[in-house]
Amino acid sequence: MAKFDQIMKVLAILGGLIALIVGLLDLVGLNYGLGASWAVPYLFPIVAIILGIVVLLSAFKGSPVPFTAVWLLVLGILILIFGSWLAAVLVIIAGILGFLN
Repeated sequence: MAKFDQIMKVLAILGGLIALIVGLLDLVGLNYGLGASWAVPYLFPIVAIILGIVVLLSAFKGSPVPFTAVWLLVLGILILIFGSWLAAVLVIIAGILGFLN
């Protein structure tokens, strides 16, 4: 087990949950400045929800989605574009910690 594995998993789970919640709130029109409300009103929240689910799936053992540093960085950048900046920062930090292992 690597040095930052548990911290990476916690950050990824928090980032995935935040992306999922912000995507759902954005979908129903309750955006409080956390999501990408400037974009297509229904496409971006749906993509943010899917990305949040993918991040959550990658953090659990036995999932078909890999839990690697590169994958977390890619997902973090996509969440930054389509979803919440707060969730993206958490997932990107988890990816950076993966490179520090």
